[in-house]
Amino acid sequence: MKDIIGVAWFTDEFTYRRALEIVADRDNMPATYEDWKALVRRQCELIKESGNIAIRADIDPETFGDWCRSRGFQPDARGRTAFANHIVIEYQKTGVGTFIE
Repeated sequence: MKDIIGVAWFTDEFTYRRALEIVADRDNMPATYEDWKALVRRQCELIKESGNIAIRADIDPETFGDWCRSRGFQPDARGRTAFANHIVIEYQKTGVGTFIE
């Protein structure tokens, strides 16, 4: 059985730049949206190569911090991972989600 892996996703350059303003670990994130896309592209290739499926976990910088705080996370890599896992669970419940090709 294939696993579904949630991937923290930024829809565009503006969203990524805005996210960099609110995350606690911006120094550990790629400096540009283009660099982030290259990194995520490689992560998704690895997910597919392992026989699994990647699903987008769209991060809205306006609400991500609140989502993290309400669940005891910082808006950082751990929070993004928790959010991506949350999206996978929601997909499993509802069947609604966006797969990464």
